[in-house]
Amino acid sequence: MKLIELSDYTLSPIGQGNGLNRFYFDLSKGDACSVQADSPDDAHLLLKAIAMLEYPTDGAYRFMGEKINFSDHRNLLSYKKKIGYVTIDASMISNMSIRENLLLMRYYFENSLSLDIKDNVKNLCILFDIYDKLDVRPGALRPTELRSAITIRELTKSPDILLFERPENFVRHTKFDLFVKLLKEMLLAGLPLVFISYDAHFIKEFSNRQILISNGNLTTVKEG
Repeated sequence: MKLIELSDYTLSPIGQGNGLNRFYFDLSKGDACSVQADSPDDAHLLLKAIAMLEYPTDGAYRFMGEKINFSDHRNLLSYKKKIGYVTIDASMISNMSIRENLLLMRYYFENSLSLDIKDNVKNLCILFDIYDKLDVRPGALRPTELRSAITIRELTKSPDILLFERPENFVRHTKFDLFVKLLKEMLLAGLPLVFISYDAHFIKEFSNRQILISNGNLTTVKEG
């Protein structure tokens, strides 16, 4: 069964992009899609659309067969928590500590403020060298530390889909091998991945489908 399906989907341009015109895209368990586009803004737009952060001007979005209603953002929350989104515009809430940011989704869905981070989150914070920064606010972190915190937040929410933009730039060099190991484990478990990368080795290692975007038109090429 298709996990998500975007049909006759049209998106208005962002930045210097062309927008996307009446395209079809689906994603199933085990898919790992590399996005290549003539406009970086159009590639980024696709990730935003899959994450339900950019609404269509036309077309239908189905998640596990259920059509998404974009008329109220509250309708989207239960779906968004199933999508890991690690991109250049991902952020944390500035007036909350890193710990609170990592717990925010659980606060909402478990309706409790007395929660603490789980052991798997704690262990990743230790491995990525930010455990001693959990009780400071995002503005007190170095950019590399903040990106690590965002990566941990998205990986540990047990997503049904993972979206990643330029991992070779987002994840700091000294932790990249650790990230690759974690990603391989998640993909072996069938986690669908859609990513943008300019690293030919990373693309070859991780993708089994190519998403090509040219002049606002999207096509899919299955590899192998």
